[in-house]
Amino acid sequence: MSFTRTLSGRLWPVLAASCCMAVAGVAMGDDAAPTLGEFLATKQIAAGERAAFADGGPWTADKDRLLVRVLARLPAPDTLVEAWRRAATPVAERGGPMPLEDRLVAIRGRATFVAPLELSADLAALAGRPGYDLVRCVDDRGAVVDVVVPRAPRAWLRWGPIDEPAEVFGLPLAAAAGPRPRADAAGGSPWPATPPDLLVAATGLAWRPAARMLGGLGMDYALFDDVVDDRKLEAADGPAFWSVLAAVRGTTPAAIAKAAGGETDLIPLIDPSRKWFAEHRGDPVLVAGVARRATRIAIDDPARRVRVGADHYWEVEVFVDTPPISIDGHVQDRYPVVCCVRELADGMPTGEMISERVRVPGFAFKRYRYPLPEVVVDGREEGPRGGRRSAPLLVAPRAEWQPPASARGLSDGLFWVFAGILGALAAVFAFGTWASARDARRAGRLRRESMPDRIDLPTE
Repeated sequence: MSFTRTLSGRLWPVLAASCCMAVAGVAMGDDAAPTLGEFLATKQIAAGERAAFADGGPWTADKDRLLVRVLARLPAPDTLVEAWRRAATPVAERGGPMPLEDRLVAIRGRATFVAPLELSADLAALAGRPGYDLVRCVDDRGAVVDVVVPRAPRAWLRWGPIDEPAEVFGLPLAAAAGPRPRADAAGGSPWPATPPDLLVAATGLAWRPAARMLGGLGMDYALFDDVVDDRKLEAADGPAFWSVLAAVRGTTPAAIAKAAGGETDLIPLIDPSRKWFAEHRGDPVLVAGVARRATRIAIDDPARRVRVGADHYWEVEVFVDTPPISIDGHVQDRYPVVCCVRELADGMPTGEMISERVRVPGFAFKRYRYPLPEVVVDGREEGPRGGRRSAPLLVAPRAEWQPPASARGLSDGLFWVFAGILGALAAVFAFGTWASARDARRAGRLRRESMPDRIDLPTE
């Protein structure tokens, strides 16, 4: 089942939220989308309601309660957030004024420390969570910014120094003040003693590790934290899926294959006990096998079309050779891999029933659970009939088609044989025509030489 079809029944909450925002914009007497200030006013978290953060006093339980309210009401539809981010201002340089306006500030630099910011029991019940993460960031302009987010990337160390690239669009709350997490009995390094220049609240934090190939292509690895293995593609997978599909247009199959270092051993990807995806999600991989299905999936959402740079992608089911393995008591030596690719090779057959050799260099996305019909490859049944199976799902720029070399060679050979025969026939015909004309000219010359200058006709 395609990702677009899977999500079709889950988009109504987003559409409903968008409609509510549109109604709010009309109610404000503004035909355009609401500004961030207008949005915050409708949510009762505008600058006036956030004034308690800026009083310069110590952090209190009342500020914790206000922080919970801000973080709960800050999320908005993506279309609005994109416009607000475009209007964001860079955070001021260290030592400069830090305005606490109803405008997002952009922090681009390094994350240096992360710690959980625990809530009291009553606030945790109100927020529906035990707490938030507090991230200390150092902007490229030198400013020290503490960022409160629902969750920092899971891969980041807690209670210890880190050095990771980070980008944040946050709402400024307080200057030179903020909460200070306390280390638990397990120990760890204390929270940095230097007070921040600015405290901001944000719905998320982007992490694009340049050391990872996909991160270098602009993929936000923090989005992978919402991807869940051994399930079908769901709404929570959407941000990461579309981001990877957009990022792969910045590379080539050859570059991915080189990074993968040869064909990938499939066993770690399909064995759930290895937990391979937990450590390697987003890694380059290379699979080769028999494509049994290649289906065109339309991208209906205009914003996604713009982001991905295409109006469709292809879903290709590839059976890859493996050592003999037992799946649900069924011994087999091939295993399916689902590949979502931006394009297919020119001339490659498509449809629900194909049998084509392909090679797909791509990026590992998740263990994808999907319905498994009866599949037969080269006269052999592949796997149990019906039921469901978890298969590796890759995202790739292109599926490389490998037509059978023998058929291609035979076709080429027959072409040249027929071409040679036709050429020989043409040469024989041309020679015969030339020889006939030559003989005719010679006979005519002989007749002329044997004739008298004058012929006298007999008279009666």
